Amino acid sequence: MYVSCSSCVEAHLPLPQALARIAELGFGQVDLFVIEHMEHISPAQLAAEPSMAGAIAGAIGRAGLGVSSLNCGFSVPFAEMASARVQMEREYRAMLGLAEAVGCPLLTTGIGTYEERASRVESCDQVLAGLSHLAGLATDRQVRLSFEPHFGSPAEKPADALYLAKRVWPDVGVTYDASHFTMQPEVGPLMVTEPLLAYTVHVHVRNAAPCRMQAGMEEGTVDFPWLVEALRRRNYAGALAIEYLDGAEEEALKLREVLAGLGVGG
Repeated sequence: MYVSCSSCVEAHLPLPQALARIAELGFGQVDLFVIEHMEHISPAQLAAEPSMAGAIAGAIGRAGLGVSSLNCGFSVPFAEMASARVQMEREYRAMLGLAEAVGCPLLTTGIGTYEERASRVESCDQVLAGLSHLAGLATDRQVRLSFEPHFGSPAEKPADALYLAKRVWPDVGVTYDASHFTMQPEVGPLMVTEPLLAYTVHVHVRNAAPCRMQAGMEEGTVDFPWLVEALRRRNYAGALAIEYLDGAEEEALKLREVLAGLGVGG
């Protein structure tokens, strides 16, 4: 296992400066945010301007960083893939191209928000169809696809996330983020999510607390010792990408110290 740093930690800086700052802080790997309406890289713009991939690759090379994952979110809602398939496919292919340009092995996608008008099973089945379709577009690529069971999505509960994970594996893996479960008091201790780790190919980390998706290291309740040990039991060898939002650099560095104390390298 090793530590990576999301570009969102330095979201207040333009991407080249953000990458330079992440390297200056001693990180060797970065998770790139490629999420519409958020900082740094727009998937819609990337699809419209393929030359962006070369410029981004150049900035990463100058910073001396590797890329552990692209953290992606489409410009159209995931649930609308059936009606917006052409645009989503354009963006997905553009993101695959970026991943290959920067030597990144993994693309993580969000799966949208839960639609109240649909049952949980119906919502999960819509996501299942979308993930299967995307995976089918990348059979000739050296880039793995994973989905994140985030709060507010059809897979926000561990049982629903596991339902999806079992059905898309091994074509699609899971990007596990404990904060999305810790913030839900009804979920209970993190150990109930351990079955998801059998399908986990990438991990996002930040501290959280009940009803708070992000919390400072002194306030949060994520059980990092349990998480690291559970990942070791599964022989997980990938990244733990620190994903503090809103420029919380100090908290990101505190979390890195905690992970180092648990034996996770930089």
